This record gives sequence, C-alpha cells and structure tokens, in this order.
Amino acid sequence: MADVDRPSTASDVHPNMKKSSIARTRAAVVGASLGGLSAANVLRQLGAQVEVFEVYPHGFHDRGGALGYVDVPLLRRIRGTAAGLHRPIRGHGHFYGDLWAYLYEGLPQTSVHFDTDVTEVFAAGGETPWLRVGGANREFDLVIGADGGKSTVRRSVTDQQPSYAGYTVWRGLVPRQGIAGPPSGRRTVGGVTYETLGFPCAGPQGSGTLWNCGIYMATPETEVARPMRNRQVAAERPRQVPGWFVPLAFALFGPRNGGFWDACVKFGKVSSHPVWELAADPIVRGRIALLGDAAHMASPRTGAGAYTAMVDAVVLGAALEQATTLNEALQRYNDDTVVRGQQLFQRSRAAAKAFAPAGCRTPSPPQLLQDLTRQTRLDFFAD
Repeated sequence: MADVDRPSTASDVHPNMKKSSIARTRAAVVGASLGGLSAANVLRQLGAQVEVFEVYPHGFHDRGGALGYVDVPLLRRIRGTAAGLHRPIRGHGHFYGDLWAYLYEGLPQTSVHFDTDVTEVFAAGGETPWLRVGGANREFDLVIGADGGKSTVRRSVTDQQPSYAGYTVWRGLVPRQGIAGPPSGRRTVGGVTYETLGFPCAGPQGSGTLWNCGIYMATPETEVARPMRNRQVAAERPRQVPGWFVPLAFALFGPRNGGFWDACVKFGKVSSHPVWELAADPIVRGRIALLGDAAHMASPRTGAGAYTAMVDAVVLGAALEQATTLNEALQRYNDDTVVRGQQLFQRSRAAAKAFAPAGCRTPSPPQLLQDLTRQTRLDFFAD
C-alpha cells in the first residue's frame, strides 16, 4: 500500500546484461504480472527463447493501483537500454498499468500469450520439464513460475502454501478532482490497530491523477478469499462493497476520513486484499524456479512486493551470467532468493504485530462496527 518501510535500492545487483550460456534455451514464464515480465525481459536479453503464458485474456495496461516505490534504474536495466524509454517512470506513486506496459513493450508481442492456462507440470525434477499449456503438452529447458499466490507451478517445487496474516487491506482508487484527501487516521481497539492512509498517483494514460489509499483492518480468516494465481486477475465485475464498510470507516476514523471513503465507494473503486505470507524453501527444483508471489508473499506494509519480484528477475539474470551451467545458476538463484524471502517474511511478520497481534481476538468488522456504535451510544448517555 504505502511506502512505509521503503526497501534499499538494488540497482547495482545486476551488471550490464550480455549473451550467456543459456542462449537459445527454451524458457517458459508462467504469469505475466510485473515479476513474470521482468524475468522474460532479463532472459530474452541473455539470448533465451522466451514465451510467457498468462491466464488472463488481455494485458494489464489499465489495471491495478499504485506502487509506493519504484527503483527506476533497476527497472530500466531490466527492460534494457536498447529498447528505449517510451513512457515516464516515476520513483513514487506510479500506476501499476503504466509500469506493466513499460515492461511489456520490451518484449516481442508474439512472445506473450494471453488467455492461455498452464494447468500442470510434468517431469519437474528433470532436465526438460513439460507444461500442459492450453490443452497441449510443451517441452522447455527452463520454467519460471511467476503465477502468483495460488501458483500452479509452486506445487512442482514445494508443498509450502501461503498463510493468512490475520488482516486485510481495503484498497481504494478514486479521481482526485473534487475529493479531499488522502485519508489519514489510526486507532487501536482491544489491542488491535486500524489505520487508513494513502497518496496521490498517476492514473491510466490520459485519465489524470488518483488517490491511492487503503485501510488496514483485522479480519477473521473465515471471511477472506484465498490467494489468486495472479494478484492482478480478478472477476470482471467487482464485488459489491459491504454495507458495513463506510459506517465502520466513520466509526474508526471520524467524519473527514469516513467522508473520503464514502466518496471512494461512490465515485471510485474499493476492493479487499487479504494479506497472505510465504517464504518458500526451496524455490528451485530441477529446471523449475519460482519468482515473485509464487516464491514469497508479504504485507504491502513492507512496500516491497513488486520490487522484490523484479529483484528476483535481476538475481536470476546475474546467476545465469556468472555460472557455467544452468543447474549451477539455478542453485545460486535459489540460495539468494530464499534468504531474501526469509528477510521479507520477517518484515511482514513485524507489521502484523500491530494489525493482528498475537493473543488478541480477531474481530469481524461488522461486529466491530456494532461494538463501536454501542459504545458511542453509552458515551452519549453518560454525558
């Protein structure tokens, strides 16, 4: 959500890319979010024959919210200087769709296959894994699983699955014009902290600026959705915002913040994003490697989700340049990425101490609203 714990720069992780020993290697990238496109750009610059498979029917040019922090030099290095810079890339508050398009434009359009589902992986521990792609079997020398929290590829590498952190981030996007913001508020109830905050960001090309905001809210696991295969993929018709949402924003954060969220529901988009955590070990098996949310998931409070996925791609490229064999490169990538994933997981756990502290009951938001309303009435009559 917001860039609270801004990650240190990693622009010097990857040297100038050049053709490597994986030239002409048949590489499949499963998932076309930021991490998958970053991996595809890096592999292509190293000479691999790359295909990207994405289950969503079209690109993400106009999807997503804002990234609180973007390491612009790192991003340009992933894309490659020869490709040029066709759109401005900011270091703060950049719209996801523009960032996605920047990486997509660095690849041949024929190399990214939308509306193409990878349903199974065969010969996972061998030298040439097979993928079941759109109903047909395809053989590759290297498979990168960048297919999100509910990864299909992950189960070919590890049995580990994401665990729920105990809280949800309600994200809001609304045009800035005529709407005062961003919201800013924090309240602790029963030992559990609730917070609303945000920042301005650019919208889709030509649409002006938006407020990109959120509420961190404790929520029982029984009331949240499981991770998606790709965080940017959701139902075409957005879920209806529950009736308790705006009244709870008023009750927790007061009339100014409540009014903002009321306007956001009426004139923008509000959606829930349960926080799931994962630090897989291992993230490589044979010629299959996990990247991004498929390998590690963390709270948006870390400000490092998309950033870490892009660093994964850079580290993979550096390992492929420096190692003499593909297996050696993948082992180097595994060792580095597992350590970084554990560090990110610990930062995510630290954030959960406020929003879902151990030993505290996780209240249902509708019940919390009833409790706060009852307490307000008692305070009124006491006065």
